[in-house]
Amino acid sequence: MERDTRKQKREKKMGLGVPALPLTLGVHVLGVVAIILVLVWTINFRGGLAWDSPNKALIFNIHPVLIIIGLIVHGGEAIISYKAFPLKKEVKKLIHLVLHAIALILGIIGIYTAFKYHNESGIANLYSLHSWLGIGVIVLYGIQWIYGFVIFFFPGGTPDIRRYSLPWHALFGLFVFVLAVGTASLGFLEKLTFLENSGLAKYGSEALLVNFTAIITILFGAFVVLTALADAPAAVDDYEAI
Repeated sequence: MERDTRKQKREKKMGLGVPALPLTLGVHVLGVVAIILVLVWTINFRGGLAWDSPNKALIFNIHPVLIIIGLIVHGGEAIISYKAFPLKKEVKKLIHLVLHAIALILGIIGIYTAFKYHNESGIANLYSLHSWLGIGVIVLYGIQWIYGFVIFFFPGGTPDIRRYSLPWHALFGLFVFVLAVGTASLGFLEKLTFLENSGLAKYGSEALLVNFTAIITILFGAFVVLTALADAPAAVDDYEAI
């Protein structure tokens, strides 16, 4: 009982004192909107998606779609998975792990398509701040996932290692996610600047759509962070050891 009380107090200290559930609903809605907007942009305004095409721009279009769906939306949903439903800790842990794995895989493919587009179009790689940050994000994301898998899933660290690692793992995860949102927003700015320099109307519907998509992405990130800091619903096994 004393151990349960200590853990309950610790979990309360980790929260903002507000329930997470209403915030998770905001995350879900904003995530769906972000995906819809990036698909409308790349398909309706940019001509569609293609892995191989004479029109190399169609190859690039895969990049923002997979980054938003993967690193941003799936990554954000993975972060809030502990706060969304009152499930058993082991179930939450598995959902968290799988969603992050999907995010990482889609992110790697998304970054690869940017290199593929550049290489097939004769454009230099890694010349912009966006690209530098993108490589940094995917490397840190991979390190974070591997560490989480080894320490918290399999083979699993000792109880002391897990206990002391947990707050740092959560903090570092939020840092990488915020960096990913910032990098994605910078990518929208960079691409829109290129398009406008090529003649795209600065106040046209496509420009407004890109800016609005970036704003929705930032709002999604903000709701994820707030949800991560809010109080989780009572779990089935609230006081099970970490």
